[in-house]
Amino acid sequence: MVGKDLSNNNPARRAAQKRIKEARLIFTTCAGAGLGLLRKEAFDVVLVDEASQQTEPATLIPLVKGCSRASLVGDHVQLRATVQKNAILTGFDVSLFERHYNMPERKGVAKVMLDTQYRMHRSICEFSSTEFYEGKLKTAVADHARPIPASQFPWPEVDDKRLVWIECTTPEDLGRQSKANAGQVDICKRAVKLLTASPSPSSTISHVSSKKATMAILTPYNRQKDLLQSAIPGVEVASIDGFQGREADIIIFVTVRSNLHGEMGFLTDMRRLNVVMTRAKIGVVVIGDSMTLTGAHRTSGPEEEKEDEESKRVWKRMVERCVVLRELPDVEG
Repeated sequence: MVGKDLSNNNPARRAAQKRIKEARLIFTTCAGAGLGLLRKEAFDVVLVDEASQQTEPATLIPLVKGCSRASLVGDHVQLRATVQKNAILTGFDVSLFERHYNMPERKGVAKVMLDTQYRMHRSICEFSSTEFYEGKLKTAVADHARPIPASQFPWPEVDDKRLVWIECTTPEDLGRQSKANAGQVDICKRAVKLLTASPSPSSTISHVSSKKATMAILTPYNRQKDLLQSAIPGVEVASIDGFQGREADIIIFVTVRSNLHGEMGFLTDMRRLNVVMTRAKIGVVVIGDSMTLTGAHRTSGPEEEKEDEESKRVWKRMVERCVVLRELPDVEG
């Protein structure tokens, strides 16, 4: 049926309707379950994937068409549905999955957490497990299965430390809605050069791998993404929202925000931090201004402090878990 206009092609439409009637499994979007060829179809059992990224009305579309049992699969402590800012004020971004998951236990509803992950090195997983999953997230990956790729990057010599914070206090640019930070672009470029350079003979890190590592640079702002893509060709650069559900051996997180008022913008949403941390298999490198993100030199008023006080406490614990670098070495050779 691919490429055929079913609305004006009656034979093709009848053939498609026949295939649907014969099918035991139908794959569709939630909205698609109520449109076109599926408008009159009923579904006994509904399985909704990525249910925490759907608005509640969207999820209800397949559920009201004869459904007797439903399974919603998702992660409500990662990103919610993308909606307009005014809709967030009404809770429109809260999914049916999240609302039901946070309800008390009740008859007829089962809640199950898949509590074992197979992606991250243990030291990366521990942060998200503690901060976002009540310490319940376990790691099935053996430490030796995630060796550090051979390079000139100054990874911690202790093998169980895979979180690195590179301090960069270059101020963000002002006057535009989408933020950028040229100083952090330069630091990121140097970090990538070190990560891709052949190791020096003086390296003392054990358990290194000769396998080439995959790498992704994530940032919360589109202007910063554009700057990074221009400055560092050949390495994938993406927004945090666009990279959810994917993975790479090494994640470089360019945070952008650096100002005297402690304004964090998108970084106040801890779901984004959780997404970043859970994308990496081997290591995470964060480039940021710890003073801005932890509120150490904040000058805003008490009302603003209440809004993101908890976020800044999480960022403080994040920095404490990292090995902090104040500068990067030059590439040898």
